[in-house]
Amino acid sequence: MTRLLFAVLSIVTVLTLTACTNINGASKSATSLTSFLGFSELPDWYVRSKYSYPDSKWIDNDFGSPIHYRDIGEGPVVVLLHGEISSLHTWDKWIETLSQDFRVIAIDLPGSGLTSAPHCLSDPADTCAENLTLHYIQHTFEYFIEDLKLDKFSLVGSSYGGYLSALYALDHPQKLDKLILISPLGYQQEVPWILNYVTASGMDVLNRYFQPATVISTIVDDFYSSSENIKRVNLDRYIHLAQSDGAHASNVYQLKRVRQLMEQGMLFDMSEVITPTLVMWGKSDNWGSPEHATRWEEALSDAILVKYPFSGHALMEESPTKSVADAIAFITDEPLPSIEGLGTGGTFTINDAMQDFDKEALFGPSSDEDATDEAATEDSHADQEGEETLMDDSPE
Repeated sequence: MTRLLFAVLSIVTVLTLTACTNINGASKSATSLTSFLGFSELPDWYVRSKYSYPDSKWIDNDFGSPIHYRDIGEGPVVVLLHGEISSLHTWDKWIETLSQDFRVIAIDLPGSGLTSAPHCLSDPADTCAENLTLHYIQHTFEYFIEDLKLDKFSLVGSSYGGYLSALYALDHPQKLDKLILISPLGYQQEVPWILNYVTASGMDVLNRYFQPATVISTIVDDFYSSSENIKRVNLDRYIHLAQSDGAHASNVYQLKRVRQLMEQGMLFDMSEVITPTLVMWGKSDNWGSPEHATRWEEALSDAILVKYPFSGHALMEESPTKSVADAIAFITDEPLPSIEGLGTGGTFTINDAMQDFDKEALFGPSSDEDATDEAATEDSHADQEGEETLMDDSPE
């Protein structure tokens, strides 16, 4: 009887979400009918074999849960923190570029990616999503930094990861060179309807046990400025990682933290964050609130804001080339391409820009022109003197 009730509720949920999400994409990304309807979770061996990297690394946190991360490249250290219902895979394009000149470290936070749900303290073989508190995640990240013996680095955080990054900057300013926040959460805002659906009283319990793939595809739709920009490989990844062992319950706890932050707002004074900060925001953000971009810039003591037209919440996926170019410029104290209008990839230089200026109108005649004019004047004077001499020497 219980299974029948869940089946009916699952079908109703799928039909409810059909008009509001990419159901076709969700059905193609799901590994089975039970996965699509949200009855089953994927085993760890399958998810890890499909989404591990050749350079994937693992380290246990203080609570005995293995934490997945990547550590690639050499140079100044840049640490990347993903947001809710996401994973370190969201940084793939950034890592390709950053790792050419930096040591890049990206982590799957507890409850996300290949790290997945936290393990129970009483029985490490089982998962306990209820352990997924803000303190648990902060503690895991802080000791992760200590375990890797990172003394100084730049920190990049997206969405809820941006909020976590701001908290870290507040508590550990001596550790950070630069701080980059991509569409960070933190101010009160309207809660997306799908977030209400997953976390509302009663529905939060139901979603711990069955969670249709359309729930995740609806959230991903909101991460992008347009569902047409979502690549199939990315949607597959979001759905598969959100259906790993223990992920249904972890997703609910993650999203409840996000809802609480959206409803109540952050409880710290951002002016106390002294690290130089770059705030990046997509103007077509459907998950966060683009109006908050200026509030972050004004509240932080030392901040620059860059907005990206036609991009949404997941800038690192939707506009990876432009956003990572700005990030590199900010970290290395160079002019930001998006602000200076210099383009990316080295195809447009300051010299190119100078050629378009009317320099004479702006600065007056050039020094070469001045020298020519002076030479002409001197020649004219010499000619006049010569004529006067000739006139003086001529017979009367």
